[in-house]
Amino acid sequence: MELPREFSLMEIAAVAGGKVGSGGETKVKRVAFSPMQAGPGDLALFFDAKLMPALPGCKASAAVVPEGTECALPHITVKRPKLALQKMLTVVQPPRFMPTKGVHPTAFVDPTAELGADVAVGPLAYVGPHTKIGARTIIGAGVMIGGKVVVGEDCLFHQAAMVSDYVKIGNRVILQQGAGIGADGYGYVTERVSNLELREHGESNVQLSDEPNPLLKIPQTGTVIIEDDVEVGSCATIDRATIGATIIGAGTKVDNLVMIAHNTKIGRECLLVAGATIAGSCVFGDRVVMAGQAGTKDHVKIGNDALLLAQTGVMVDVEPGSTAAGTPSFSAREKFLQIAHTKKLPGYAKELKELRKKVEQLEKLLLERQLESSNK
Repeated sequence: MELPREFSLMEIAAVAGGKVGSGGETKVKRVAFSPMQAGPGDLALFFDAKLMPALPGCKASAAVVPEGTECALPHITVKRPKLALQKMLTVVQPPRFMPTKGVHPTAFVDPTAELGADVAVGPLAYVGPHTKIGARTIIGAGVMIGGKVVVGEDCLFHQAAMVSDYVKIGNRVILQQGAGIGADGYGYVTERVSNLELREHGESNVQLSDEPNPLLKIPQTGTVIIEDDVEVGSCATIDRATIGATIIGAGTKVDNLVMIAHNTKIGRECLLVAGATIAGSCVFGDRVVMAGQAGTKDHVKIGNDALLLAQTGVMVDVEPGSTAAGTPSFSAREKFLQIAHTKKLPGYAKELKELRKKVEQLEKLLLERQLESSNK
């Protein structure tokens, strides 16, 4: 990545919160994508422990390394490499092309809507009736915001994000491209008892019907509340509640393609990773981490600081501070122990076959001795 100008290691250390190990006046003009491909003029980032053995052969002009690492290159040491990276990229990131303050001529803002100071509304955007947009919020191109929506200050809605009626959004919220907030929750009922209900209730000796039994939509009368400092990824969806509110707690980060169903409550500073699916009426505590493609059934509770590993299928409540794995989910330690034993099954089968052969030999020998004794 090309830097806006040459930076000395002393300047970079001040930004990254690190300490200059040597060569503070050394200047760099690029950050190498990979330390293995770095050359003169590059700054190499050795943040992954797996890369450390390659450090002596690095051809970069300088490096950033974790504290306690020996480095012959001019270098900076940092306590928290990922935090240092965040600080550095915040300073040098290229500017995005955002709408300027005011309403673009092709946008439509309902006359009853209220826009705060320095709000920007981009091309082809729509802001519905009686909606309130807080100061300095940026509404990107093609964003659709319904009626009676409340949006806080300093928010950023990227292109084609969609916010439905009556949704409440806090301050400094980011919606990435195509995020959908406030779609109807998934709720239907039939007039007659359905075949599925009969099966769920364990009815026996009941003839399942092939007669039409139309699915009637249950009106979704609730809303979505997104608290301060939440980010919602591209094409993620957060459904409105049937009654009440679906709530996303302050500081939570929702990745791309995440699905959060009606009436779910997510705590503070949770990390919900790509493809995660959360069924209706679940309750997540604070700082829960839900890895990629993990999912839950409805009405489960996930305790504070719980970790749901990738592709975990949560069927029961998860205790605070625990790690869940597998489908259906249970303790990750038990899961991995089970996997380890499963891998040993071929060996166990071989041992069992050999033991059976030995038992047969012993039984045969014992029978022969018994016959010898009876013949005496």
